[in-house]
Amino acid sequence: MSEIICQWLNEELGLSKRVDPKCFAKEFATGYLIGEVLHKYQLQNDFDQFSQNRAAISKLNNFTRIEPTLQLLGVPFDQNVAQSIMSEHHGAATRLLYQMYIALQKKKKTGLTGVAMETMRPAAPAKLQSMGSEMYRERLKSIVPRQSDISLQQVTEQFNLKSKEMNEKIAQIQSEELQKIQKIQEELRLQDIEKLRRARRRQNEIMARIQAAIVQIPKPPQNRSVKAIEAQKMLKKKKEAQDVYRELAKFEKTVKRDGLSNSVSPSSRSPTLQRLQSTGSIGTALLKPDTSDDYVKRIQKRLEEDTVARDQREKRRRRILMEQLTAHGAQEEAFREEQLINRLMRQSQQERRIAVQLMHVRHEKDILKQNRIFREKQYEERREREFREALDREAAIEKQAKLDREDEIRKVQEIHELIAAERAEARYKKHYLICQEIMSQIVDLVTKTGEYRELTNRMIPTKLMREWKELFFTGYTLYEGEPVDPLPSEPTPEQLAELEKEHLLDEKDYEEYKTMSGEWIAPEDAGVKAPATNNNVLGHVVTRLLEIVHPPEAPSPPPVFPPFPIKGCILGKLFSGKTTCVNHLAQAYSLQVLNVDILVQEAMQAYHEAETENATSSSEAGQSETEKEKLLESSSSGLSGLEVDDSITKQSEPNQPEDEGSQHQTSKMAKDEDARPKLSERAQLGGMLEKHLKKGKGAPDELLIEVIIKAIKRIPANTGWILDGFPTTVGQARLLEKSLTGTDPEKAKNRRSKASTLVQNPAGPKDSAAPSPALDFAVLVDISDNVVLQRAAEQIAQSMASAAQEGNPSKINDPDQARSQIQHRITGFHDSWHKLQMWFSDEQNILIKVNGEVEEDALRKKIEEVFLSAVVKKQNKGKETEKKVEVEPPPPPPVTPPPQETTTDPRPLSPPKQTSAKRGKGGSKSPKGSQKRSDTSKDKKEKKPDTPRGKDAGQKSPKSGTPRGRSPGKKSHSAPATPEPPEPTPVGPPPVQPGSPDWVYVDEPLPQEIPEFLLPYWETIESNYGNTIKAALKSMRQERMIVIHYLYDIRNRFKDYIKRPDHKQEFVSQWQSDFSSVPDDMREDEETKAELHQRVDDLRDRLWDICDNRKEEAEQERADIMNEGWLQDHLGILANHFITVMQAEVDRFQDTARLLHDYYQGMEGRHPSDVGQDFTRIPLLDIFGADLEGEMEQPKRIPLIPRRPQTPENLGKQKSKSAQVKSRDDQTAENTKPINETDEKLIADTWQVAVSAIANMVAHQKQAREAEEEKEQMAAETKEKERLKASQGASRGSARGSKKKTPKSPKGKRGKSPGASAPTPSPQNPEESAMLQKQQDLKFKIRQEYFFALELEEAATKFRLELIKRKAVEVCQDLTLKSQDAYRDMEMWLGARFLAEMSSIEKLIQVARHHIETSQKIQYELVLEQTEFYISSDVKVIPDPLPPPRPPPVEMSINATLTISQLNNLHQQFVKVAPKGLISKKLFTDILLDLTSMNIGKDILPDAWMYLTLPEIQEITSVLSLNSDVVDWHKFLLAASQPWPYPSVGQLLKTLNGFKAMDGNQCGLITEEDYGQVDLWFTGKNDKCVSENVAEPLPFNRLEHLIKFFYHMFADQKRQLDYTEMLLYFASHPDPKEGFYRALSVMAGKPILRTPDDNILLKSLPNMNVRPQSRGDISEDDDSLLTKPEDVTITLEQVLRVFQHVASTDGENHRFSSPQEETDNYTKSLKHIFSELCPENMEPVAVTALMKHPFFQDLADSCIQYNLPDIHGILGKSRPIQSSERESMTSNNS
Repeated sequence: MSEIICQWLNEELGLSKRVDPKCFAKEFATGYLIGEVLHKYQLQNDFDQFSQNRAAISKLNNFTRIEPTLQLLGVPFDQNVAQSIMSEHHGAATRLLYQMYIALQKKKKTGLTGVAMETMRPAAPAKLQSMGSEMYRERLKSIVPRQSDISLQQVTEQFNLKSKEMNEKIAQIQSEELQKIQKIQEELRLQDIEKLRRARRRQNEIMARIQAAIVQIPKPPQNRSVKAIEAQKMLKKKKEAQDVYRELAKFEKTVKRDGLSNSVSPSSRSPTLQRLQSTGSIGTALLKPDTSDDYVKRIQKRLEEDTVARDQREKRRRRILMEQLTAHGAQEEAFREEQLINRLMRQSQQERRIAVQLMHVRHEKDILKQNRIFREKQYEERREREFREALDREAAIEKQAKLDREDEIRKVQEIHELIAAERAEARYKKHYLICQEIMSQIVDLVTKTGEYRELTNRMIPTKLMREWKELFFTGYTLYEGEPVDPLPSEPTPEQLAELEKEHLLDEKDYEEYKTMSGEWIAPEDAGVKAPATNNNVLGHVVTRLLEIVHPPEAPSPPPVFPPFPIKGCILGKLFSGKTTCVNHLAQAYSLQVLNVDILVQEAMQAYHEAETENATSSSEAGQSETEKEKLLESSSSGLSGLEVDDSITKQSEPNQPEDEGSQHQTSKMAKDEDARPKLSERAQLGGMLEKHLKKGKGAPDELLIEVIIKAIKRIPANTGWILDGFPTTVGQARLLEKSLTGTDPEKAKNRRSKASTLVQNPAGPKDSAAPSPALDFAVLVDISDNVVLQRAAEQIAQSMASAAQEGNPSKINDPDQARSQIQHRITGFHDSWHKLQMWFSDEQNILIKVNGEVEEDALRKKIEEVFLSAVVKKQNKGKETEKKVEVEPPPPPPVTPPPQETTTDPRPLSPPKQTSAKRGKGGSKSPKGSQKRSDTSKDKKEKKPDTPRGKDAGQKSPKSGTPRGRSPGKKSHSAPATPEPPEPTPVGPPPVQPGSPDWVYVDEPLPQEIPEFLLPYWETIESNYGNTIKAALKSMRQERMIVIHYLYDIRNRFKDYIKRPDHKQEFVSQWQSDFSSVPDDMREDEETKAELHQRVDDLRDRLWDICDNRKEEAEQERADIMNEGWLQDHLGILANHFITVMQAEVDRFQDTARLLHDYYQGMEGRHPSDVGQDFTRIPLLDIFGADLEGEMEQPKRIPLIPRRPQTPENLGKQKSKSAQVKSRDDQTAENTKPINETDEKLIADTWQVAVSAIANMVAHQKQAREAEEEKEQMAAETKEKERLKASQGASRGSARGSKKKTPKSPKGKRGKSPGASAPTPSPQNPEESAMLQKQQDLKFKIRQEYFFALELEEAATKFRLELIKRKAVEVCQDLTLKSQDAYRDMEMWLGARFLAEMSSIEKLIQVARHHIETSQKIQYELVLEQTEFYISSDVKVIPDPLPPPRPPPVEMSINATLTISQLNNLHQQFVKVAPKGLISKKLFTDILLDLTSMNIGKDILPDAWMYLTLPEIQEITSVLSLNSDVVDWHKFLLAASQPWPYPSVGQLLKTLNGFKAMDGNQCGLITEEDYGQVDLWFTGKNDKCVSENVAEPLPFNRLEHLIKFFYHMFADQKRQLDYTEMLLYFASHPDPKEGFYRALSVMAGKPILRTPDDNILLKSLPNMNVRPQSRGDISEDDDSLLTKPEDVTITLEQVLRVFQHVASTDGENHRFSSPQEETDNYTKSLKHIFSELCPENMEPVAVTALMKHPFFQDLADSCIQYNLPDIHGILGKSRPIQSSERESMTSNNS
């Protein structure tokens, strides 16, 4: 069930946390998930106040809130259930969730919400429930412990566990110490034993030598010596003692034999005889105690006294024997001493003395020798033991250190794995989020595509797909977020993201428009020629203004280094082998190794040693002084600041002001600095590094790079160098690159001059090419982190071992600190390597990876191969560079022309000059390098190209007149110049156009205020132009999407309109009811059929009218949609946006023209005019019908153009409605096309206005320029005339010639250009004439540049305006076509709908006519729903007849089994006769006899009972009476109602517990309602299959009726049931004793096993099965519960109730009680037993002790009232007799 509930919770509901069946109780212990389940069904509104914490207060809060909701659902829930769930009891949460599932499914079926359920509850139960909830809260608060108590308990448990562990450790340590002490003691004891053994051996040797040296003297006769006499006496005493001992032993045997014969042994009796005697006199034994106890006690006392006396005699005997043995030993000792003395006395005194002395001397020598040897052995053993102990101690220390190292390595490995796992998890999360975002964007792209296809039913435009792709690639959402139109003051992140997305789309559209790409590409068939991509003249002007206002910074000179053949670095993790490889390369190829750590240490050492510049000058003698000064300047600032700070901190006092005596201190410091020698650069850097390191900070990258650069500069020339493990970060790599190459990579990328976004610099970017990388190669020795940790551990172990061998513990570094540094460095490498790898691989392309997890030799070879390949690559690169240098000659020096040369033609006509200019483009392009002389004819022909341009411009402008306002007569002067053949034209190159690569731009000086004004003005032009274009493009984009959505909406709206409901079904239903009401006998009549056919025709006409009306309404709706004018208004808005773009182009042109005009006027030395120019305003389309007259009065407002065509409302109204609709449709169809043409015409007119305005402006500029030149020329001529008149010393002829020549020049040059020539200079002043000629040439070139830029800008503007016009027309046509498609689809849908409705009506009419002709009724409902017609089989108009009812179930009697009705009849009769359940035997026999013999057609008993005879009835009565005069009819009905499932002991106890649970008062009685709620050991479920035949009755459920019958049978007159009494009846068994123990189990409430050794006599009897095997209704499936009771107790009242079951005044007869006082005898006997087992008070007694008592066993054996009679067995015996009698009766009848 848990799996089913988990599936419901995880899949159907989708909880926030997945539930696992294994931890089901734990997950729901907090109550949070229960509240979430209720919240999913909208029943727990306060779910936000639930808590997922497992604290007690959180659980209390959650379970308090879910209780009212569960009570509302009807789920039983109280504090006990809550406590069991919080305590994680098995099955509690599962049971509650199952009940919730049932209740919630019911609630789901009803469809009621929580509020509705709460509203439907009555007021009284709701109030009662609220009171119950309050009580529930209070009880739950008292039950749930506080969190502090739980925490305190957990802390206590933890401390208890810790104390237990400490005690165990202490005990283990003590036991180990005790074992060590015991071992030492054992060793000492063994040593002592060995010493004693050696001493005894030496003593035996000495005694043997003494014995060998003693002279043997012959012994005297034994009988004569005193010793012999004493020995004889002792032998006599021994014999006497032996005789006494023998007599004592004989007496004890005799006494013991007599005692055994006289004593009585209780165990000698046979168990069977003893049992028989005890059972024979059990009655008197219980009443009178045994009198033989005194005799047994006396015998025991006598035996104890005999035992004590015997022990005392044994002690006396042993004492005497010991005294005798002691005396005997003393005599023997005296005897031996006497014999020894006699032997010694026989030798001489001298011999004895000499022998003793010799022996003593020898003995002393031996002892001294042995002592010396023993002492030496002790010393040697001590030395060996101490050495062994020292070795063991060292081994233990080493082993412990090894274990510690392994533990530390393991910890470091775990930390590393944890960090790696976190890094991998972070990487996985990052990738997962990226993939998730990409997937969501892909889904958005797909859905956006589908939405657009649904909106337009067309392919997606290329531009729209590009926009979506751009948003997709940049990571923005395709769908619109929060609105940003009214942007608040504090926008949300979503609004900011939406702004960024719109800005991105605007920039993308603007870029496409600016570059004329994408949708703005000019079509090939348009016939429009695209102008130049860039206006070079304007670009040069803007670039020059930028350089004047913001001059570029001068590049810093590159650093100077000696030549190095190879430069590189080897990188890698810690312990990767890079230092080994670097050292190998340095030794093999004479390279310099630069290690940052070593260089920093050397710098700091130089600082400590105060290294000066003089000391380092000898080593740096080869370096120039200029390079030294440059190197010192880079570090002098930092050092001076450091020294000043130190001096200030040393000399200043805290209470003294800073500015006091500052001059004196400064002068003193200057003197000190001059006096002392200056530190070297390395020492200064070392001082700065030490200052940072002392502060606990890392060395700055700048200082490290300075140290490395100083070291590189000290390397000799033509010597390669390699960096060891540097750089480690990308910042260090960039600083190293900057220091070695002199270029900053970041600044090189970001250093770009402020260029214009609209024009480009024709000279191109001035950024130099990117320099080659500073390093030639970079090698990464790649190894894994595990290898790093392994090598680090090995190195730490080796260093510790080497330090231990050397005996210098100061060399041993802290291993913990080293390991932490290793981990830190590994993490730092991983953090910085990604960027560093990108730098070396992507940007510089010099990175080479080498696998470092190989042998050392293989790694060296691999690194050497990489190094050699890098050397070869650099050599090849150098050779290629040399070849290029040899091939390409150096550029020639710039040519500087003489300053006095003048010319009137700025073009270089000389071929040599042209070639030189082409070769050296980087030189000066001043007009001074042109030709010295020029012909006037050539000058005239060179000015011709300007004239047709002016004419063309004048012809394009409709408002302009002649090109320059000259008369035709003036053109005749230029006519003769045309046919003149120019002589030098074939020789010289074609003229150079302005803006071409060979054109030399005019860069005359400008006043400072003009660039400062023009540059912001140009920036404003760019800003306004870009913002206007972006806003217009954004509005176009939005407007197009609005129109697309509008077309989609009107299509859907029209679809919904034509699908609106109608009233046709009402007429059809009415006709069907009328048709069904026609009687059946009239359906065959022809007149009736004719009438029905007429009704069908009327119905058809009515339905057709409805369809026609709906069609007309739909056509009217379509016409209204087409004529509402929304689409035309928005097309006008879209056209206005295109016109806005045109206005932006015109404004840009006007502003650019003004900027060029002011710029060239400034170069000519004239200030720009302040007169404001009226800018051209292009009129917009009038969408809302504004008052044009009022608008025209305001010149500053933008003019408007009316665009609304004639609406259908102005046309005349027709008389009929249909004609009016048709006219509107025709007019709408006719107006769609003219509206589009009108918009196109308005756009074309607007374009024409813009183009004309631009042409007029160009013509006006040219005319103004020519007028200014004419004025200047006239002023020059006037000035020249005055000068000529005032001149002296000139002849009149020359003056006349000058007068004739002066007026010809302007007249002849008016037709071309007034600035092309100047008055003839006077030969008297050549310098002034040269200056005038130079000014004229400059003005001509300025004019040429100016008009070229203006015309090019004019062409570009016209081209863009043409594209804007074409795009506007294209967009309007596209939207118009889409709208026409939408209107066409509406018309198609309308026609198809009308035809479908007419078809469905025809089908209906055919069905109706068919039923009329066949004279049949239409049984099912006819349904006409708009376009569909069908016959609904779910709704019957004519109902079906009701089926016949199923007959009730009937019970049949099988095999003499009483039916339920028969049992009820018997029960009613017995209740009337004996309500209490006991009836006399005679009356019971009479009743049965009457029922069997006087059956008058009543079904009272089965047929098998009808043939019972009187003896058989008496047999049944005797079986039921149980040796009594009364019969319990309850037992009779219980036996007669069989078969029913026989309960086991476990089932009886389970049922008893169920009854007790329903018995709230614990009174032992329950009602019928409570009885129905308790599950018995069998249920009333009927497993029989139900027949589908309705005529057959349902199967009879006998078990269900038996459950009800048992209640009525055992209930009292008050309709209350004593369930204990009922279960005692069901405890009956065919074996009475088994039934007794079953009843005892019911009363005790626990299973009691009948012990197999209860009765000794039953052991010898065979196994008698009282109940035959064929009756298998007694189930003993719960034998596992019938275990032998150990702790089961029972009270006296319970035992009495078991024995007094079914007791009456007549009572049962047994040998322990008289018939009159049976109950009292039971009570007295049982009280006597309980008093014996529990003498103090009558407390419950253990069942095991009670069952072992013999009297109780006898009572249990004699209890036969729990015998279940076998009535069916008696009936079975009578069946053969009945059958034989029937056969005989049939034979007699025959």
